[in-house]
Amino acid sequence: MEKLACINFRINYEIEQENVIQMMQKMGYLYRGENNKALKIEDTPLLSHEFIRNTKKGRYHLFIVFGEKDSGTEDYPQAKVFAHFDIIKYKKGKERHFPDLNEKRVFREIYRIEEKLIKNGIGFLEDKDRYCAHRTIRVENLTELLKILNKEYSKYKKGKYRKRFHQYQIVINLIEQDPYLHIVLVYADTSYKEHLLLKKRAKNELKNLLSRF
Repeated sequence: MEKLACINFRINYEIEQENVIQMMQKMGYLYRGENNKALKIEDTPLLSHEFIRNTKKGRYHLFIVFGEKDSGTEDYPQAKVFAHFDIIKYKKGKERHFPDLNEKRVFREIYRIEEKLIKNGIGFLEDKDRYCAHRTIRVENLTELLKILNKEYSKYKKGKYRKRFHQYQIVINLIEQDPYLHIVLVYADTSYKEHLLLKKRAKNELKNLLSRF
């Protein structure tokens, strides 16, 4: 099962995109500019900012999408980060990139970025992303996944599906990064004023969902 990181940072008010870009550059990232071809939700391209940081074994490759998050109680600035690590090999004198789908390696880098965001008063990792389940599948499996989601879930936005039962709610978010499809699942107990996020249930639910095709 492929695993790439797709997480959200809450950005503090009055912080500009340029502040985040400059911080990433100070961390050793090369800023490659805007990109509107790497990511999309269904048929809608997402404007992202591309970053690369080389290491001895390969490179971290990130796309950041800046936007506004509607949490239901407030709107706030958000940076959605898509990250993976490429192992670099040379074949016949040409540089080739092979995604290293090691979730732990990528999340160590995510937490490193969070430390810098907090230190510089820019933002922090959203709580939801500490307690949700992440998976990445091949886009070619999207059709089978949608058969299940359209039957058992309600679609309420592009790329977003929801199921409610008793005091629980499951939300699934899909974002395409060809040839991969990012899946983020949140499992919440809604009987609390502030929804209680259940990480173990989220991981089990997503595992069971993907085992069906």
